[in-house]
Amino acid sequence: MGVQKKAEDLANAIMNSPEYKRLINSRDQIKNHEAAKVMLRDFQEKQGELQQQQMEGNPITPEQEGELQKLFGVISINPYIRELFEAEFAFSGLMMQVNDILSKILDVADEDEDEEEEEPKLEVPKKRILIPGQDN
Repeated sequence: MGVQKKAEDLANAIMNSPEYKRLINSRDQIKNHEAAKVMLRDFQEKQGELQQQQMEGNPITPEQEGELQKLFGVISINPYIRELFEAEFAFSGLMMQVNDILSKILDVADEDEDEEEEEPKLEVPKKRILIPGQDN
């Protein structure tokens, strides 16, 4: 069986995973709830503006950071958005596990890493969203 076929098999296995199904379901729930959709869109736009500002070499002010943190707190109260964030986090963890397994088998891991053989473990993925006050 060729590499491409195996990759398709892996993609199908991922698509059948509980983490992926939860992610898709949570995205669908957001689409079906207008208030959650608008809140999330507004947050992502503000987040994108601040990321663009940082990429242009302009630091984020404490006021901007506080505003984004406040907005994050508000949208996190929404159960549909909170579920989406949790589902994204879980799916990201699954993908990190897959990547770790591939890296170890292909021996492309950092040379500085311990040579111990361990079972793959769930690592905390970096958050996809910019949360002020936290290193991203």
